[in-house]
Amino acid sequence: MCLHFVVSDTNLDDVHNLEIKFGFVYTLPYSSFPLTPKQMYSIMKDMAHGIKTGKTTGFASPSQGYEETNIDLNEILIKNPSSTYLFKLDSEDISNLELSKGSVLVVDRSRTPVSNQLVIIRHEGHFLCRLMVKNKGKTIFTNGIDEIEPIPEETEIIGVVTASFKEYP
Repeated sequence: MCLHFVVSDTNLDDVHNLEIKFGFVYTLPYSSFPLTPKQMYSIMKDMAHGIKTGKTTGFASPSQGYEETNIDLNEILIKNPSSTYLFKLDSEDISNLELSKGSVLVVDRSRTPVSNQLVIIRHEGHFLCRLMVKNKGKTIFTNGIDEIEPIPEETEIIGVVTASFKEYP
């Protein structure tokens, strides 16, 4: 964008353009030339104020109103920051459920797991990602091949997997 100073007399017979940088039209009577440094500073200060406050003159940008905000992954993926953690898979044992080694899991500890949700469990001292299935009051954890029946002293649900993503080389 360019900042155009349009300098004219009151009849607009003699127009001069000074091109600086930005995107405004500033009109001065022809009689006010030459500008002193103080006047030029005042004009630039007014224009900077217009930029900061959004109070501008001239024609609006054709794309105004179609601006897009940045995508904030924290806003999309993390609903409860104080209880959300990231886990990185380091094995292929859950690949039957479309997760592979290197996938990053977003895990929310505050959510209560329900049947057919991916969860992170601690079983026999290891952290595992499994699909929790409840059937007739019985809960099992599966990776699509093997099933784990929870042992109360050895199996603990750490959290619910709310999202996953993978970085490609």
